[in-house]
Amino acid sequence: MIRPISILLLCIVAGTANASTQAAESALKQFEGKVLVLRHPLQDSFQQYDAAGKVLKGGDEGPWTVYGGVLIDKVDLSHARVRFEGHRVLFLFLKGQFTAMDFKLLKRPVGPPFPPEVQLEVALDRGLDSAEEARALLGGVFALDTKGLLESLPDLWSGLLDDRLVYDPAQTREAEFRMEPPPSSVPKRPRKAAPDAIGADELFHVGNGVTAPKATFSPEPKFTEIARYEKFQGVVVVNLIVGKDGTVHNVRLLRALGLGLDESAQSMIQTWHFQPATRDGQPVAVEMNVEVSFNLY
Repeated sequence: MIRPISILLLCIVAGTANASTQAAESALKQFEGKVLVLRHPLQDSFQQYDAAGKVLKGGDEGPWTVYGGVLIDKVDLSHARVRFEGHRVLFLFLKGQFTAMDFKLLKRPVGPPFPPEVQLEVALDRGLDSAEEARALLGGVFALDTKGLLESLPDLWSGLLDDRLVYDPAQTREAEFRMEPPPSSVPKRPRKAAPDAIGADELFHVGNGVTAPKATFSPEPKFTEIARYEKFQGVVVVNLIVGKDGTVHNVRLLRALGLGLDESAQSMIQTWHFQPATRDGQPVAVEMNVEVSFNLY
């Protein structure tokens, strides 16, 4: 009787393991047809991660509005890895509203600047035993809710999307992202300022005896290749501080465009230099808003 009982126990264990694997696979496949947002917007079309979400391969990170969104077409689970096959999804702001756009469907004389298809692999230390483990693994690579998405964004976006952008991949694809009206009052986040250039308590605004800073070096930001491909243009508005030495600090978005144009504006603005603002003839640090236009000619 010992052998039949052993065989029965093995069958029970195998059946339990198989059921656990099926539960994990089912949990992963629920995200097929959904737009997920990468915690690391890597530029390569093939990316690899470990089970904790650490990047193993995938190239440099780029703007999240260009490289962050992936429409999941297929999920395949094996004992050694999870493979995601999908397409890039572009993020942009149309009349202030967040929009997710699948650019593979657009017809242009010249193809996109990078392939729409993307493949991701997550190496497993062992098989996934439950739906909870599958979701935890997924959460290491993708932001799966509003909080995770906002926490993964660069400082440039601080404040602009807080209390406004809502993200829930459990909804239908059309309803995954939603922009709420701006709250009546938004608490300001503390700034990280360079004390020598700004001063601990000496931040002014133009007017009432404070003269405006004058730009001495202000090259125009460049169009991103994907924005040019999409023929997308508009105006980015940023808030910044011009220090007492004429250098730029703490660039933050007030109005976004997406498609990497916001990061392009930030990158170039940080190189700008000004003849500093003055008060009573002395240089002072000022906070101001700046508009940057991206126009196709």
